[in-house]
Amino acid sequence: MKNDYIIFTDVSADIDPSFAKKNGIHFVSMNYTIGEEERVCLGIESEKILKKFYEGQRHGDLTKTSQISPQNYIDVFEPFLESRKSILYISLSSGLSGTYNSSLIAADELNERYESQVVCVDSLSGSAGMGLLIEAAVKNRNEKMSITENANWLEEHKRLIQHWIMVDDLMYLKRGGRVSAKTAVLGAALGIKPILSANEEGKLVNIGKKRGSKLAMAELVERYKETSNKEPGERVYIVNADSKKHAEHLKKSVLEINPNADVKVMMLSPIIGAHTGPSMLAIFHFGNESSKRE
Repeated sequence: MKNDYIIFTDVSADIDPSFAKKNGIHFVSMNYTIGEEERVCLGIESEKILKKFYEGQRHGDLTKTSQISPQNYIDVFEPFLESRKSILYISLSSGLSGTYNSSLIAADELNERYESQVVCVDSLSGSAGMGLLIEAAVKNRNEKMSITENANWLEEHKRLIQHWIMVDDLMYLKRGGRVSAKTAVLGAALGIKPILSANEEGKLVNIGKKRGSKLAMAELVERYKETSNKEPGERVYIVNADSKKHAEHLKKSVLEINPNADVKVMMLSPIIGAHTGPSMLAIFHFGNESSKRE
């Protein structure tokens, strides 16, 4: 069948669990550690596990993740190809990780051996930005797009995905080399909250800063207001790293701008949260053409 293919992503994606289950979304697992504990993330983690993760960060536990290897992809994808199922894989941004390149190496090897194919799409996004692309891919498949047509559509539209992110703890940006130790210490003392977004290469970049969470959240909402089409049923994700009260405030603010938006609040994957820290907040949505990342 023209649209008989599996949609895969990796566990750095944040997406409505009920949507993922209903539409047969498959996940490539990733490893992460918090303190001395090593875990394998197989899919969307439970709220209980996520709260423990971010509480650990607040108590000083170091967190890190590991990259998916080409062999990991081969092991996961091959059984589906053997069953004559092709795979559309939507990966974490190549600007944030080397996993996309690993998937291409695996796909090249597998596509030489099987009639069914692996098609890889670099989302140039993370977290719920990936979730939005996955939802779009499902819609396209339901509308009978072939795997190639679907991948081409995602390539053409992926830079419309908007990321408006507030980081609460600058020490996590310091560990990732995004700010200096001096800036992190001074910023923490002054209550500075960096505002981040994704650029045309899918890398997180600093686009501003606000003093205090209240002003930072207002900035996220203003960015949403400027770049959203505000269409009825518009899908908007509010993602939080165990900061639900603030996330609900953002949801209310988004609905004041677009009362007919479809807003989903969910907690941030530990794969991304390991690098952004606790209490991070973000708004993800499809932007208008003028906001496209070029």
